Parts: sequence; C-alpha cells; structure tokens
Amino acid sequence: LIWMGQKTTFHDYLKNYWQQTHFARQKETTNFIQFWNTTLQKGVYETPQQSTLTYSGDGLTEAASQIKSASPGIEIALYETVALGNGKYANNPWLQELPDPVAKISWDNFAAIPVAYAQENGLKNEDVIRINGMELPVFIQPGQAENTISVALGYGRKIAGKVGNNTGSNVYPLVGIENGSRKYYVTEAKVEKVPGKVFELAISQTHYLMEGRPIVRETILPDYVKDQAAGNELHAINNEKSVTLYNESTYNEPHHWGMAVDLNSCTGCGACTIACQAENNVAVIGKEQVRNRRIMHWIRIDRYYSENPQNPRVSFQPVMCQHCDNAPCENVCPVAATPHSEEGLNQMAYNRCVGTKYCMNNCPYRVRRFNWFQYVKNEKFDFASNSDLGRMVLNPDVTVRSRGVVEKCSMCVQRIQSMKQTAKLEGRPIRDGEMQTACAQACPGNAIVFGDLANPESRIAKLFKDKRNYHLLEELHTLPSVGYLTKVRNTNA
Repeated sequence: LIWMGQKTTFHDYLKNYWQQTHFARQKETTNFIQFWNTTLQKGVYETPQQSTLTYSGDGLTEAASQIKSASPGIEIALYETVALGNGKYANNPWLQELPDPVAKISWDNFAAIPVAYAQENGLKNEDVIRINGMELPVFIQPGQAENTISVALGYGRKIAGKVGNNTGSNVYPLVGIENGSRKYYVTEAKVEKVPGKVFELAISQTHYLMEGRPIVRETILPDYVKDQAAGNELHAINNEKSVTLYNESTYNEPHHWGMAVDLNSCTGCGACTIACQAENNVAVIGKEQVRNRRIMHWIRIDRYYSENPQNPRVSFQPVMCQHCDNAPCENVCPVAATPHSEEGLNQMAYNRCVGTKYCMNNCPYRVRRFNWFQYVKNEKFDFASNSDLGRMVLNPDVTVRSRGVVEKCSMCVQRIQSMKQTAKLEGRPIRDGEMQTACAQACPGNAIVFGDLANPESRIAKLFKDKRNYHLLEELHTLPSVGYLTKVRNTNA
C-alpha cells in the first residue's frame, strides 16, 4: 500500500473497499459495521443480482481514434514469474535457481526488451538501463512486443531470508493504483542506458538456434494428417543406415526401462526440474556458479526459437541422461564408474568415480554434471542443507554426492527398486504405469511417460513404435532409451 501511495493499514483499506462497493449495493441494513460483522460471521457474501445491461456503440469511433493517435512511448509490463510468483517463494533456493522458462535466467530479474528496440538504441545483453530511476540489466527477448519492456516482480526483498534478501531488484514501486485496483503496467516510462555499466546474468542456455539441425523435429497438422511420420523422415533413414561393430544389446528379462517425451505437451514450466531436484538431492550452487555454467540440474529444458525473431516459434525440449544402450560415456571411464545395468540403465558408482570427466567430454547430450565443490555443509553454499532442519529435505534413499565426482539422471533407480520390492512382496509383476519417475509424476501436461520397453503391451513400448518417435542424435548410434515425439503445430488455429 505504501508503494501505491496509500497511507493506511490494509485492514482499513479493505473495509473501505467493501463499504464503497458491496455495502453500497445492498439494502438489508444502513449500518456498515453491522453489515461488516455479519459478513465476517457468515464467511460469505452474496451480491445482489445486477440489472441487465444494454450495449451502446456510442463513442467507439472516438476511442479508436484516440488509441490510433496515442504516443508510441515505452510501456513497462510487470509480471509474476513461474517460480517466485509475487515474491512469496523468494527465499526458496530451488526456485531461485530454476531458469526462467523463456529467458533461461536465474537468480535475478531483468528488463526484457524487443530485438528492434535493442538495435535502435545500441543495447546488448547485460547492459544496464534505468527505468523511471530504477536500474535493471538488459536481456534481448525474441518475440517481445514492440515498444514494451517486461520486468518480473518478486525480487529485491529485504526480509525474505538468507536466500531471498537482496536478490534482484524490487520493482513494486512501479506498481500503480487506478480506480481502487493495482495497475501492473507503466505507460510513457522514462528509459535510458547507464553508460559503461554492465551486469552479468546467470544464464543457463546461451544458444537458442537449431541452425537447421533436427534437434526438435516438427511438422504441421495438415501434413501429419496425410502422413503420421511427417517431419520425422530422418528416423527411418538413420535406422536403415545404422551400422555398428558392437553386438546389439537385448533386454528381454526382466526389464528394459525407457522414457518418452511428447513435445506437443511440454510447456517448459520446469516442474520436472524441481521434482528431480527434490527427489535426487541435486545441489543448489548459487548465482556465481550458474554464471560459470556449472548448474547441477539432472534434467534441463532447452528452449529454441525459429523463423522471425520479432515473432518466433518457440519449442521446449526436456533433456536428461538418455541411458544409451551404446553409451559413449561408459567405455572411456578408466575406473568403470559408469556401468550399464542388465535393465538398460546407465548407472553411476559415486565411490568409484575419480573425477576425470572423460565421460562428460564423451557425452554428446551434455547431461552429466561435475561437483566442483562440496556443496553440502559448506558455508559458501549455505542455501538449504547446512542446518539440521535444512538437511531434512534430503532424500535418504539417494546418495549425497561429494566434491570431485560426476552425477547425472538415474531414472529414479531408487523408485524402481522400491516398486520391484513391493511387487515381489505382493507376488505380482510390476503393472504398466505403476512406476513413475519424479519428473513424469510432476509434469502437469503428462508430457513424460516412463515404463518397461521389454513389455510389448506397455504404453512406452507402443510410443516407441509410434511414427512420431525419434531419438536425439540418433545418427551417432548411441541407441538412447529416451524417445521424443515429433511436435505437430496447428498453424491454422
């Protein structure tokens, strides 16, 4: 309220709002205090039915002309992020380190500016601009509407806690009030570049173009209706020309675990990343280490742009360890710390790993993570797990990794073992869909499907036979156990 220019308590502000709106419309009592107390006692208030309104087009022409002649000044749009909301979760280190779904920036808010505006004003990423006296780093955002700048709320807190304090900039002073409601935009904002000043952002993905490479394969709906393999023609070609000196691996007994990701259903929200972090004790490393490109997430969501940078098409692709049946990481480890299980899992023996990082160099998917520091019980990384209470967040079924070892997605092997034990005690096989990884369980769009490829009747086995299914970099013959379903765009919608 203070930021909005109100010199009153929220309780008085709320009572005044009810007195001017709901109390003025009712006819049961003329005493507001009685009306207020009765409403609080009941816990609900039913507004009287409004009379039917009639529509009149008078003034539309004048309004349209005013809009057309409006000054093309810069408009500041204020929004809440997927992770922090209005700042309620600012002291949660998992959410602070979760990259923004679109910008892929963590630990800070920023001024997202259009491509054309950046070119016209000589701005680059990480330059600093001043908006109505408030300084923010610049991020050039493809698809940002012309003459607009977007800034996230919820940052710059002072009493949020150790994690949230002084993280980012508080832009709530830009929130105005109009007709009793908060206004989350600023028109005719004064924007100027701060000469010679830059601010390094914690960006987890710096490359956003596929440059013609078939990483995210897609097609349009009319073509898909004609041919379900549309956009995925390379899959058949790669399989036809697949040649190897190794014997093909077979997993008929007892299981062969696999995963399918439907690119149509993924919204890039990051719920899978947080679920994996909670389930598998993935460390929070802080802004400085994210800047050094050392983020530890086992599953990342790559975001790609295509076509016109002013109005691009956006694709999201979750990428985790592909658990390749012909894994290039396995045969370069000098101490056999990354073996292949009889159930098709690419495993990690943390007590054998000596940190050569040969496996990281040989992985074409960039999904392995190296522990550059001892993140737990380290004052430098005191985000959550350095107190007795904070350590209660750790999953006791998963090893807490130490400095100098490599880690990666395990397909939640601890859940697999637990489910196998449950099924064994009950004297039955594991049911299809009964075993779910943390990422699959958390996905709101059900984009991730986990299951047993050795069971031909399982959903995952059927998805792998779908004409939309393909594998990342399948021309390398790594034989991943993770498949992706071609993205189908409805361009006529």
